[in-house]
Amino acid sequence: MTMWVPNIEAAEGPIYLAIADALEADIGGGRLSQGDRLPPQRELAYRLGVTLGTVTRAYGEAERRRLVKGETGRGTYVASKTQKVSPLAPAEDEPETCDLARNFAYPHLNPSLAEGLVRMAGTPGIDRLNGFVPSEGLKAHRETGVLVFKDYGLDADPARIAVTCGAQHGIQVTCQALFRPGDAIAVDGFTYPSIFSSLAGIGLKAAPVPSLRGSDGGFAAMDPEALARAARSHGLKGVFLMPNMHNPTTHTMSEEERQDLVRVARDHDLKIVEDDPYTPFLTETLPAFGALAPERTASIASISKVCSPGSRIGFVHVPGPFGDTIRNKIGESTWMASPITAELIAGWVREGHLFKALRMKRKANRERFKMAESLLSPYRLQSGPNKVFGWLGLPEGADPDAVQAALAQQKVSVLSSRYFQARDRAPAPYLRITFGSEDSDERFREALARVKSTIDQFAKLPGLVRPVG
Repeated sequence: MTMWVPNIEAAEGPIYLAIADALEADIGGGRLSQGDRLPPQRELAYRLGVTLGTVTRAYGEAERRRLVKGETGRGTYVASKTQKVSPLAPAEDEPETCDLARNFAYPHLNPSLAEGLVRMAGTPGIDRLNGFVPSEGLKAHRETGVLVFKDYGLDADPARIAVTCGAQHGIQVTCQALFRPGDAIAVDGFTYPSIFSSLAGIGLKAAPVPSLRGSDGGFAAMDPEALARAARSHGLKGVFLMPNMHNPTTHTMSEEERQDLVRVARDHDLKIVEDDPYTPFLTETLPAFGALAPERTASIASISKVCSPGSRIGFVHVPGPFGDTIRNKIGESTWMASPITAELIAGWVREGHLFKALRMKRKANRERFKMAESLLSPYRLQSGPNKVFGWLGLPEGADPDAVQAALAQQKVSVLSSRYFQARDRAPAPYLRITFGSEDSDERFREALARVKSTIDQFAKLPGLVRPVG
């Protein structure tokens, strides 16, 4: 294929938009196809007689529109025209499937919403919550964030906290505040699936960095030496980390692993974004990156995984210089998180309902973990009694996509490693199994039995093809 050069001679308005518009038109017209590699930004800038920054901004806009996919170190490629709905997205009317795919942590043990709303109705000054509040949230609600961050190993300053519409919104506004379009951000080789679209949606590039492996063969923390190499070769501006319960591998970083990554971040002036929504399930508190490197770390917390996804309340704690920017980004995206649901959460925290629910969920999870460890043996389950999901190793030759499809036919949902891989390649031999989405222990046990028997079949016949239908 000859080098693609857009025709922008008749363009009006910003040049970067003209380039993105031309790219969209050429994809729609068939001149460019899925997988075609776009010219390097510097070369295209030279051909068009524009600045490198203009082309960088144009590629960022194209990625925001889901037209292209940038891969650090390899280039920018035309993306698939078909945008699949995430398997993690709930539907209003779902088929009767035993859910081991989505991480809904024991929602049947959440605090009573009805009781919470009755309590709120009698709160003095409740009508104030029916109006506008500052974009960063009311002081009382930010102080609730202080209590939440204690579980994360961070003595948070309420003046540096902002209330967000859940952790996902927190990631968006934090990355917008800390980075500029075109910046590359390091992520683990296996990581939280939505981070890819979250970064691409605001013009940032995800740069995958491999993890260390433990003496038992399990996944450990991000390799600090590999992070340093990526910082030098790709001009990284930041790193996204999940130190306490890494999704999907479940690894909890030791303090030594955290300090090693902090040293690299300081050596290469990388900002750190730590997001760890499952932290409250752990019983041991280790220092957060926000405590180890407060000058460069933004920490994100959410109670959605603990007690109330429907509230959509999260908290971000940012370095002082970025406070105003965070407030502005929240204001630009949604003006403010709901003070009504923030007050609901604050009441649950003040009155102890949140921590009571957490104790019950920890107890339930210990039982589910024991069940999974026993029923899935001899396959290796990287997890633990306080980990709300597990990273299940498959036997040699077993295709995780095929195992996922075979289980779906048996009305059991799991997630193949493909959803967590930063690079588009053959999936590694792992499944993620969640413990808390099903109310019934019996249904959970039956689902695990189907997982085990299905994997056994693939172990005996590694040449099995992907099921059809």
